[in-house]
Amino acid sequence: MHRLADISVIFLLLDVSAAFRDIFSYTLNNKEYVETVEQPWFRIPAEQKDQSPFGKHHPVPDRPQEEKPFWTELEKRTFHCTTRACVCEFFGGSNSSLALDQPPSKNTCRMRDGHLLKPAIRKEIRMMTDEERMSVEKALNEMKRDGTYNRLSRIHKYHGVHFGPAFTIWHREFLKRFELTVRKYLPYPHTLGIPYWDTSLDSYMPEPKDSIMFTSTFLGTTNEKGHVIAGPYANWTTMEGLPYITRKLGNDPEGEFLTPARIDWTIAQDDVNKVLAATLPLSTCESHSMDDRHLEYSHDYVHFFISGDMGASWSSSNDVIFIYHHSMVDHIFELWRQRAQNRTARERQYTESDERCFPAWHNGDSFMPFMAPLRNIDGLSNAYTDNMYEFEPRPTCDITKQDCGSKYLHCDVAHNIEPTCMSKIRLGGNCTGFEGSRVCYEAEFQN
Repeated sequence: MHRLADISVIFLLLDVSAAFRDIFSYTLNNKEYVETVEQPWFRIPAEQKDQSPFGKHHPVPDRPQEEKPFWTELEKRTFHCTTRACVCEFFGGSNSSLALDQPPSKNTCRMRDGHLLKPAIRKEIRMMTDEERMSVEKALNEMKRDGTYNRLSRIHKYHGVHFGPAFTIWHREFLKRFELTVRKYLPYPHTLGIPYWDTSLDSYMPEPKDSIMFTSTFLGTTNEKGHVIAGPYANWTTMEGLPYITRKLGNDPEGEFLTPARIDWTIAQDDVNKVLAATLPLSTCESHSMDDRHLEYSHDYVHFFISGDMGASWSSSNDVIFIYHHSMVDHIFELWRQRAQNRTARERQYTESDERCFPAWHNGDSFMPFMAPLRNIDGLSNAYTDNMYEFEPRPTCDITKQDCGSKYLHCDVAHNIEPTCMSKIRLGGNCTGFEGSRVCYEAEFQN
């Protein structure tokens, strides 16, 4: 199952009845998986390659009336930084040390109130306290009101990199810059980062769209047209000037949330080409295999499930879900790096450049579009998670402690081999199969 992001053309050229089918049986993270994967999407007859969407890299159509993306002069001086001392100017701080016998370090940034700038902490959004989550929501709404949110979102709209090895790297750098801006709007101690939304916690539900996430407490609710009309992001004006974010939850048959199997598969890879993958190879490419479980594909399916603005890359950054989702993608990427590579390999291993397979902007030594002076290979630096941000672990529970650490999560002990955290279900949602449990948030199961 796969539909390439931004491409609405259906593969009518393909004979789906002749789909290639693989049945995989494997152990990941001490769990047994059996998976059937139908892959008609990469079995394109050679004579039809040039007529298929493969190998076509279309930019977003130009809109003359729309403000073009830009970095401010202050952002140009500081946003490429991967140390807190270097980025200190952005926060109006000082990188000098108050201790006379101690020189400033690369991570010394003393804020105007005298406190040191610390790395941002990225938490699963349901693991934040209500106060923490609402402070992030307030910061994002302030950014929306003064135009900063839409200005940064246009950078992704016009310059976001997809369909190849640089996808993960470019979005890692973009999210780092977006997060620096969010932190500037947050109150002291400025330690909160962009939370990640682990949609695998919602994948166990009878109806994932009944997750507590789709309530006014978290991401908001929609009307019959899919407009977000309630919650912290209600009535947000889009980059295109529309008065609402739009979502069409579950309407796209290609959509699905992350699953433990997809996450575990990525983390288990030992080949960088399986993670920084050539996901839309040109018609001349013969050296890269494609797999439905590549990280960019798994990322795509979440976009498709949300649909609406999230359904196409050029409009996806209209929806706040975009940054929460990409924080999770970055988390998966870092979990893979920590498992599969030592510190040296993390900064050197990148998919080999191949002009037969993907455009030059995906090459390791190419500049990141709209992110100069950084090159793609710079996005592999350990400094991102050494200095700028860190992830709190994904929520877990066990048989002795059936508590995920959040009132918004439920420890399911009935449906899996081992206890598993999952999202609670909103009022009025489908609880079939969870009778007698406490999976409903502030409600009880009714027949």
